[in-house]
Amino acid sequence: MMKISLVTLARGAVFLWLLFWATTSFAQADASGVDWRPGALSAPTAPPATDAPLSTGAWVAHGTLTLVPLGGLYAASRLGNERAWAAGAQTGAGMAAAWVPSGLLFFRAQSAGPRWAEWEVSLFGLGMVATPTLAGLGTWTMGEWAFHGSQHRERALLGALGGATVGTLLGVATYEVLERLAAPGSRMNAWRRGIALGFVGSGATAGYQWAGGGPRDRIRR
Repeated sequence: MMKISLVTLARGAVFLWLLFWATTSFAQADASGVDWRPGALSAPTAPPATDAPLSTGAWVAHGTLTLVPLGGLYAASRLGNERAWAAGAQTGAGMAAAWVPSGLLFFRAQSAGPRWAEWEVSLFGLGMVATPTLAGLGTWTMGEWAFHGSQHRERALLGALGGATVGTLLGVATYEVLERLAAPGSRMNAWRRGIALGFVGSGATAGYQWAGGGPRDRIRR
């Protein structure tokens, strides 16, 4: 039997946060230094993208895709016969834990150039690792320690991590589709990010419920 302690989980979470902080700090330091491109100081910079009016199709797409994570949450509660509000709390915990690292998935460099392109790819890769990991740990911790726990604790952890990974992939794809529909600009960006995080959290909850075999029996004597 694989034994997982809170100390081990805490150490892993701290390590991920330190790695995230160090990477973003180095990226900012690299961007604030002297520009290495010839003639970059005199080169004109592109004006920032302005928000364009959203079309009816974009509004419909945003509203429809908002319902998908909610449907995933309901399906996750049915997989293990869990209470809907408990499954919702597990999803919320996964979303909260993944909120900060998920920003790396939607980061867009304002300055063009090979160096920033490399950093953007590196930060995206770090986000792809940290986001599902923290989301899965958040969902698993909420289910195991705030409620009655699952029937198979180790399997539930693996299921939460796997479900969060699938949800992250779906969330990134959904975000990109909605961003194209909304045209360049920052309008509705927080909504799109919330939808993507909804995919991550509901995926983690679905994996947790499916692999863990549902909650333990709640028998009061």
